[in-house]
Amino acid sequence: MPFVPRASTNVTATVNVQKENADTSTPFDVTLATPDTAEDLVTVPGGKKGRSVDFVNEGPGDVAVKFDGTATVTDILITEGSAYSASFLEVSTKVSFINVTPASSPNVHGVLWSGAPST
Repeated sequence: MPFVPRASTNVTATVNVQKENADTSTPFDVTLATPDTAEDLVTVPGGKKGRSVDFVNEGPGDVAVKFDGTATVTDILITEGSAYSASFLEVSTKVSFINVTPASSPNVHGVLWSGAPST
């Protein structure tokens, strides 16, 4: 008996891939000496959106990071000696960090890539 395939419906799949569209780099190198006091790590350039960020917490001590707000000790924890990388962001204003280790002055350095707002 010959093999007869069943009738099928053609299915078209659409994949939405957002391009980061980052054309501006803003390097930063910040040391935070005061525990429990948030500070801006980097500010997004005017008229742009933060698209990706890469940084390293050299320590000593841990930090917490927050996008588009003021960091608190309960935000994203980055331990001493750790790196952090995030892409496809829509950061409008700043990246803030806070020292969560008393008697330490952690140094955080890296780069924020920014681009035009999405249309």
